[in-house]
Amino acid sequence: MDHPATLPLLRAWSAQDRAARLMLLDGVEPPGPVALRSRYRHLHDPCAPLGPLSPGLEETAWHTILDLETEGDLALQSGDLDRAAAIFERLAGFEPTAGHRVVLVHARIGTGDVARARDRIDDAIDAYEEAVSVAVGDGYRFGELRASVPLGYLSLAYSTGRTAEEWFRRAETLATELGDLLYGANAALGLAECAERAKDLDGAIELARTAFAAFTRVGSPIGRANAAHRAGALLHRAGRLDEAVPLLEEAHGLYTEIGDPVGLTNTLSGLGDLFLDRREFDVAQRWYAEGLRQAEAARLPRARAHALQDMARLARGRGEWQQAIEEFGRSLAAYREIDDIGGIWHALDKMAEAQAHLGQVEAAARTRLESIYSIEEFRAAHRDESSQREYRDRFELAYSRALAAVADADDAAAFAVVADCLAGRRLAGLIAGGMPDKAFGELDLLQDLLVRADQRLRGDRRDRIRLLGAFGIRHGLAGQAEASLDDQLAAVYLPPARDGKPMLAALPPAAHLLYVLVDPAEVNRIWWLWRAPDRPYRIGTTALDEAAREVLGRLGDANERINLFIEDLRPMAAALPPELLRSLLDEPEPTLLIVPVGALWMVPWGGLPLADGVVLGEHVRYAVCPSLTVQRQLAARRKGLSASSVTADTWRSPYVLHHDLAGVDTRRLGLRPLATSGDARARLRDGGEMMVVISHGRPVPGLGHYLELDRDDWLVPADLIGASTPRRLALLACGAASITTMRPSDPVSLATLALASRSDEVLATLGELSDSKQAARYADEILSGMVNTTLPEAVHRATRSLLADGDMKGEPLFYWAPLVAIGTVHR
Repeated sequence: MDHPATLPLLRAWSAQDRAARLMLLDGVEPPGPVALRSRYRHLHDPCAPLGPLSPGLEETAWHTILDLETEGDLALQSGDLDRAAAIFERLAGFEPTAGHRVVLVHARIGTGDVARARDRIDDAIDAYEEAVSVAVGDGYRFGELRASVPLGYLSLAYSTGRTAEEWFRRAETLATELGDLLYGANAALGLAECAERAKDLDGAIELARTAFAAFTRVGSPIGRANAAHRAGALLHRAGRLDEAVPLLEEAHGLYTEIGDPVGLTNTLSGLGDLFLDRREFDVAQRWYAEGLRQAEAARLPRARAHALQDMARLARGRGEWQQAIEEFGRSLAAYREIDDIGGIWHALDKMAEAQAHLGQVEAAARTRLESIYSIEEFRAAHRDESSQREYRDRFELAYSRALAAVADADDAAAFAVVADCLAGRRLAGLIAGGMPDKAFGELDLLQDLLVRADQRLRGDRRDRIRLLGAFGIRHGLAGQAEASLDDQLAAVYLPPARDGKPMLAALPPAAHLLYVLVDPAEVNRIWWLWRAPDRPYRIGTTALDEAAREVLGRLGDANERINLFIEDLRPMAAALPPELLRSLLDEPEPTLLIVPVGALWMVPWGGLPLADGVVLGEHVRYAVCPSLTVQRQLAARRKGLSASSVTADTWRSPYVLHHDLAGVDTRRLGLRPLATSGDARARLRDGGEMMVVISHGRPVPGLGHYLELDRDDWLVPADLIGASTPRRLALLACGAASITTMRPSDPVSLATLALASRSDEVLATLGELSDSKQAARYADEILSGMVNTTLPEAVHRATRSLLADGDMKGEPLFYWAPLVAIGTVHR
């Protein structure tokens, strides 16, 4: 390489120590070409290994290596990917040092760049990750920096914004510490895309402009082009067209001059978008057609997919709806080839929109369902809960539009599929047998530490606790415990079945069904699926007004829940189908299965007022279930079984005051007390018929929840994974079925994990249950009534008996309403 810095860098590379190498570099300016600049930054890095960095390296080999790196980069920029691949493969063979493999790092980064350009994503990730691994191991921080930026962009496309931001933040830190303004600008540009993903459009514009200014200062045409394109696209999205036009035109000129086909096709698309928004269709078509031609000529599958999408959007803009459907079908196929979930969703979304415009209601619903299947399969491929949650949030509009489309098509089976995806698929995966026996070493330790911390903070306050629980306390390890448990459960995330009819066929025929959820994109709207016995399904929406939203907020706050009364729940009743409320009141002995999603899980349904003086629990036999997939499995599990348990194993924590089971009718239900908490733990896992556990239960942020079986003995959610829990289980403790956050996911709790293990029916609490005589009497009556009948029937009879005392209707709900039947309903 013919550059003034070439030989000084070689001498410094061969110097014996850092002081000598810095002396040799005195007066040498940072070179522009990355092959030289990478070594310049490394030689100035105080963390770099001591010299000489490549002992015995000759000048001829030094020039050959630098020439290969430069030629490979130029071949990449020009789109000659075959030549670039051959150069980087050859380059790897010129690595001169066993323990300081700078050349190998550069070769792997180049290989990753080629694979990325070809949309061979797995190969690109492998190459970049190998480069990072070698760079970290050999103390080559500039190499780590170079590989972190493309890994950030790949994470944006194929993983999560959170992961991408971590890569870009690492690159930003390294660039700052190494003093490389160019890669700092690259990191800023990546963070701009992260901000855009997070819907911070103003922040994204500011970051893109910061990157543009930095690229201008260092004189990088390609960087300046990239930043100009990104800033222009963001300004266009913000509706600031006058500011967007000059930036996009500058990017177009720079990419043309440089000969970068990827940047050029992206900018041609952006320019076409400007004219499409202005409804200057012929001009837009010229830009789009040129973008498609460039993408196909350069054999760029991603750019080609985008260009096909542009042509479809053009047809849509012109009102040529049938042609738009066909064009979106072409772009969909192209996006599927490269597994681009964002492109897949956008193509399906616009295809469905065109179908609906043409009155093809059923076709539009099928297309919307296809988008949900695609997203859910992508979510299931991620093995950490935060990534699954991010995709759920990122595509909230897809779920919302799918609900609307299947409602327009009056397709109850399709509605059930979409709603079950929103209800969560982790419990569905567990109940289908996807989780082996528990083996959570690190998680066990974290949970134990969390619980011990809670106990120390509580000290000797046990005798003053009025509830079968206490309010959670934040701990430093909470985030780690949450990640551990959630990620273990994420591994069993089950993609949805493509046919919802079997779920509906498994519903109890003599019961009402109420499937109810808040619209994921419009929080003021509730969707519901309702079926009365022997009647067709009905799909509809009702408003979730401010009063109802306030109730949900109070239900999510432990301090507020204990101050709720029956009348406070009236706004939630107003959000349900009016015909359902009337139908329930008109029937003498109605049965109801409720599937409440997200925040609605925390509604104490038994206390819901149906009319003046009538609450749901005293008039209706009801149960709540996490999803229809879970209900289907429970219905299959129930076949051949009867509710004939006459003896219950029992364990009562010594710290519970009033719930001593003294009110249980032992002529009907025999009680078999267990000797120790260890016996209780074993019995919870060994497949018994019926069991009652009474203890204090506490929500702990991160951990979720635990039951205090005895001093220094706690039952945590992970204890029930892989267990064979009792077929009928009563968990009399605060929050045994609660969710501690309002995020949209499975209501994972001790109670629902028991359902996913073996239990058919679980009596558990949504929120706090009073440790009082009234609450104990109510619980004892339910337990006595479970002999030779179902749990919903027993809860119904006990509620009717309790509320026959008119004064109880004026008492706070936490005396009784948190106790709910979880599972399904049956005769």
